[in-house]
Amino acid sequence: MDYWYTIVSLACINVILAWSVYASFMTGTVSLGQAAFFGIGAFAGASMTAIYGWHIIPATLFGAGVGAAIGLVIAIPTLRLTGLYLTIATVAFVEVVRVVTHNMHYGREGTLAIQSSDAADVPWIGPDGPIGFRHITYLTDNGISPGEYAFALILVVIILGVLFFFLERSRFGYALRAVEADEIATQGIGLSHNLLKVIAFSAGAAIAAIGGSLYAHLLTFISGDDFGIPLTVMILAYVVIGGGQTFWGPLIGALLFTFLPEVVRFTKEYRLEIFGTAMLLAMLFRPQGLVTAALVKQITQKIFRRGSGHSDNHTATNSK
Repeated sequence: MDYWYTIVSLACINVILAWSVYASFMTGTVSLGQAAFFGIGAFAGASMTAIYGWHIIPATLFGAGVGAAIGLVIAIPTLRLTGLYLTIATVAFVEVVRVVTHNMHYGREGTLAIQSSDAADVPWIGPDGPIGFRHITYLTDNGISPGEYAFALILVVIILGVLFFFLERSRFGYALRAVEADEIATQGIGLSHNLLKVIAFSAGAAIAAIGGSLYAHLLTFISGDDFGIPLTVMILAYVVIGGGQTFWGPLIGALLFTFLPEVVRFTKEYRLEIFGTAMLLAMLFRPQGLVTAALVKQITQKIFRRGSGHSDNHTATNSK
């Protein structure tokens, strides 16, 4: 059962990552730098708990703050670029972060692993260059089971989902969509499209960093190589295939990409081929994504119609 709790936790983290892309996607900005912010949050959050003994909540919020701050620094010059130039810039940023985290060395010495005078038995708490960041033992040290952690991550996803639900229906959300539709027209009605894009990019960086901190504590070991280009492409696929018109699209895309390989695991060596075929079919037959705003609106209307119909029938019965 612990295995499936871990899969659920990974699914929640993937949803958080998908929404981090969606935050800037709302303004029409396609960022390939989310893996970098994911790694920044992972190293920052894990450092606070493993090295300095922080609680996981403030440690994760600290990681989000670091991600948002670096996202702001990156966004101001980078978002002036468009098209392939923006793609190349964000990909380069991912590679820079990967190399830096792969070679970082800081932290403290832990207690002796066994009763021995050999210094090699003393664990290093913190990033240790290519060896990686080991001994992230917050969950086991505090007796948090895989099931409890999975439940906590589900709550995080629900909170973020509610925030995106209200964001899409707020004036600020409409402003972000206006930037996506026409930057010049947005500027003409008194809105700064550059400012809106920077805010959305920084928010996406903070969300990715939250996912990174949660990921580091789940796996208990991270390395700079975990946060490279393949990961950022996969994160983007969550949004592209799930759909970028509403926050439901990235949610469905992330869940599908997480659970489908596990569901078809019985096919053994063929499961990756099946997974790739499913991706190809989705791109061919649903280029706008599996979930669109029109589809969500249609489903919502049906639900409300059924509810109002039931209410009308109940009222008519009482009147008789």
